[in-house]
Amino acid sequence: MKNPTLRRAIALSSLVMVTLVCWIVAGLVADRTAERELDDAIGTQRQISTAAADNMAQMIASDLAMARAIPETIAEIRMIQRALAQARNYAAKRPGMEPELRAALANDPQLAGISDFLHNAQGFSGLENIWLVNTEGLCVASSNAASPSSFVGRNMQSRAYLEEALLGGFTQAYGVGRNSGEPGIFIASPVYEDGMLVGAIVAKIGIARLRHWVARAGTFIADENGVIIMAHDSAVAGHALPHARIQKMDADERKNIYMRTDFPEFGVQPLLAQVEHDAPWVPRALASQISELPGTHTPSLYEMRGGLNSGLSAHLVDPLISWPELLRNHRNMHLLAFVLLAGSITLAYLIGASYLREKRHHRATRHLADQLQEANALLSAEARDDALTGALSRRYFLDLLQKEIAAARAGGKPLCLAIADLDHFKQINDRFGHAIGDRALEHFVAICRAELRTGDAIGRLGGEEFGIVLPATTLADGQAVAQRLHDRLKAQPSPRLPASVTLSVSIGITELGRTDLPERIMSRADLALYAAKSAGRDRTKALPPDDPAPAGQAAYATS
Repeated sequence: MKNPTLRRAIALSSLVMVTLVCWIVAGLVADRTAERELDDAIGTQRQISTAAADNMAQMIASDLAMARAIPETIAEIRMIQRALAQARNYAAKRPGMEPELRAALANDPQLAGISDFLHNAQGFSGLENIWLVNTEGLCVASSNAASPSSFVGRNMQSRAYLEEALLGGFTQAYGVGRNSGEPGIFIASPVYEDGMLVGAIVAKIGIARLRHWVARAGTFIADENGVIIMAHDSAVAGHALPHARIQKMDADERKNIYMRTDFPEFGVQPLLAQVEHDAPWVPRALASQISELPGTHTPSLYEMRGGLNSGLSAHLVDPLISWPELLRNHRNMHLLAFVLLAGSITLAYLIGASYLREKRHHRATRHLADQLQEANALLSAEARDDALTGALSRRYFLDLLQKEIAAARAGGKPLCLAIADLDHFKQINDRFGHAIGDRALEHFVAICRAELRTGDAIGRLGGEEFGIVLPATTLADGQAVAQRLHDRLKAQPSPRLPASVTLSVSIGITELGRTDLPERIMSRADLALYAAKSAGRDRTKALPPDDPAPAGQAAYATS
């Protein structure tokens, strides 16, 4: 008879061996299941992150394209070209000449008139500043000429964004203003007269106006030198991406562009080590897709979009929201599989638990799919309609304008574009409050929809400014439509507005020319609107296509 002690030792060893084998097998099963769940979760969230990153990149490209059109258009105005040509002899020939030059330029009637024009254009366009620089690098006219911090008389040759423009190239770059200390994007366009370079026009967009680019948590924007210029988390701004060009620039170059020389490194980092520690079952192919912002240790998906025709790059770090649940699911799966293999008495329990777990997994997957569908629907609605007025959004309106231009040219039909701006809208907001101002905007859109045809379209370009596309419409017919809008707006007041609120609108309208791009026809409509407002508001000004006369001297038609 065997020794009872030996039998107990053998039985205990067998139990330990079976338990160990069951634990190992259960671990393999749990690893495989959790790996599939992680792959599904990453795939689903990657679609959401990709859609958000693409939306941000399209927003940046669209906004900058509109901003670029303004200095490019002003550079084609004849009086601007002539003023720069006549100011070519102004130069800072010795240090300390700035007060003397400023006084001389201020006393030049032509340049003073140009400064007034730039001031009005700056206020109308939403740019922070616009100024002209002659071939000597001297600012001869500026939108802030009347300000104590005027640029007029300043030598700007050393500005990085100006060097290429004075060599005949277009420049668009981030920088920090030397006078204001405020960051912005500088757009410089060369100006020619009769084929000869006579100077450059420079415009600045303040970073504060572009904060909507980083409205989503985890987003940030870097410039061509790898410096983070804007971020949802403001503490991140001013850092440099790893291996960025800024690291190779000397202190003078950094100071010239950014008014500072120190740029702490900051970059999205792979989370491979932490993933291997927390979840060794995750394959390296999946683990390599998971990143983190420095110091957060939060598993995230990283999306970057470059090539935005501006030197800028858009970045999104999107937390992997299902990660904690995946870790919990893996631990639960390991234990449940072990119990299933360890004894038949728990078989019924394990089958039920597995069923519930799979049901929960499918419910979570359906929930993520529903979230994706809702996110796509929300992005589509935001891209198409303005939330307040129901008019088309700016981006969708510009896309529609481009399609209508292509259709008009393909069909050989005319097309008109009008830009309308409610008169004295700020006074309505200031006197009656923003709720009344919102009703005024809604009423104007309702008037337009009642008057326009089914094939016409109205979009909100921003604030109280609206664009109207009139397919198959000549300039004369478009003026008639605009006049009907004026008449109906006066004849049909809104019952939701106070009786003392009188709405009127200024409209600039133009017709599609043979070679017009969307930016050009928008710019010409803008110039017509500016003429309508300058002429006293509550009227329409029309500017025909291919008009060779410079703005300010063009033969505007009035209605």
